[in-house]
Amino acid sequence: MKKNLSLCLVLGLLSASAFAGTTGTEFQELYDLVHDWATGYLGRAIALIFLLVGLGMGIVRGSIMGAVGCLAAAMCLLIAPSVVEGILTAVI
Repeated sequence: MKKNLSLCLVLGLLSASAFAGTTGTEFQELYDLVHDWATGYLGRAIALIFLLVGLGMGIVRGSIMGAVGCLAAAMCLLIAPSVVEGILTAVI
C-alpha cells in the first residue's frame, strides 16, 4: 500500500501541467464571441426571459415548479461561462 502511494506521489509531482485551455488558437475568436454573448447583455436578456416564462408557467399551472426550472436555467446561463473558464484555465 505504501509503495502504491509513494509511486502515485512521485508520478504526480513529475507529471507535466495540463494545458487544456491554451491550445487550438484558431477557435479563439469563436470562443470570445460566444463568451461575450453569454456574459453580456444577450445572456442577461435570455436569463430574464427564462425567469419571466417560468413565472408565467407557474401562474398558469398554479405551481412554483415551472419558475424553479426556468430560474435554474437562467442561473446556469449566467454562471456557466465562468465555471468553464475556470476549468479550462486551471493548471495542475
